[in-house]
Amino acid sequence: LIYQHPVAASIQDNEGKTPLHHLCQSFMLNYQDASLLLSVSECMMSIVNMLKDAAPKSFNLEDNDYMNAVEYALESDTDIKVVKTIQRACRDDWRERKRETDAPHEALQQDLHRIQMDLRSQHLSCPDSKFTKRIDESTGIPITGQL
Repeated sequence: LIYQHPVAASIQDNEGKTPLHHLCQSFMLNYQDASLLLSVSECMMSIVNMLKDAAPKSFNLEDNDYMNAVEYALESDTDIKVVKTIQRACRDDWRERKRETDAPHEALQQDLHRIQMDLRSQHLSCPDSKFTKRIDESTGIPITGQL
């Protein structure tokens, strides 16, 4: 899905969470690999890298509770290597935004908030898209996204 529709990696649900938020919040609790070929950290790192390639500007987005993915990763005891990878992606996004506009930090924060609201309204108001909302059975987290 991410390779065919990279925008899917930046879609925020009704709680303002992106796929990265959900990954950081619940992956450690719900990961099960019957084959035991990869550790939870290796799998998480792989997904983080896919999301980073598809939607690097989504790494600094906050949800409705003003939490970003790094905060959820820290709360869920995510491996420090994964946390650092997310932090670097956040840093790189801030640097890119700064390079593009040469604006002060506060202006960049306001711009990020505006982009977040624009993305949310675009995703939720697209007339020819099909949206689904359901509750994830394993986590109880509402899932809303474009099909």
